[in-house]
Amino acid sequence: RPAAPPGPAAQQFRPAALRTATASAMFGLLRLAAAAPHLRLPAAVTGARVTSLPFIPTDWVFRFAPFICRDRVRFLLRFNQISFAMGFGFFYLWAHTPYKCDHYEGFYESPLFNFVKADLEKTGQLEENVRIKVKHFYPQTE
Repeated sequence: RPAAPPGPAAQQFRPAALRTATASAMFGLLRLAAAAPHLRLPAAVTGARVTSLPFIPTDWVFRFAPFICRDRVRFLLRFNQISFAMGFGFFYLWAHTPYKCDHYEGFYESPLFNFVKADLEKTGQLEENVRIKVKHFYPQTE
C-alpha cells in the first residue's frame, strides 16, 4: 500500500474504525479537560496542609504525643513552636550552610574550570579579561 500523502487527503486513507477511535479519544480528553476545574480532592487531602504539623500526620500527634495536644490552645502553641523551629533549622542548618561555595574567595574549581582557565592563560586572553574586568559598581576616583 502506498504511503498516505500529507494533509487533509490523508483522512481518506485511514480506516473508519481508526478515525472514530481517535475522535472518541480526543473527545474524552476534551470532556476531562472541561470537567477538571469542577473536580475536588477529598477534604482530608485539602485540609492536611492547613491542619497538620509539618511531615507528621495529626492523628499520630493525638495518639503518640498527648502532652502536645491536651487542649486546643496547647496544640496551637506547640504547632507554632515546632513550625518555627523547623523553618529556623531549615534556613540556618540546611539552606544556609557556611563555607559551601556561596562566595567568590576559595570556591571549588572544577576540572573543566581549570582546563578552560589554563587554555585562556596559554592564549593570553585571561590577562586581557582580568585587565578589562570591572571591579567596582561606582566609578573610582584616583
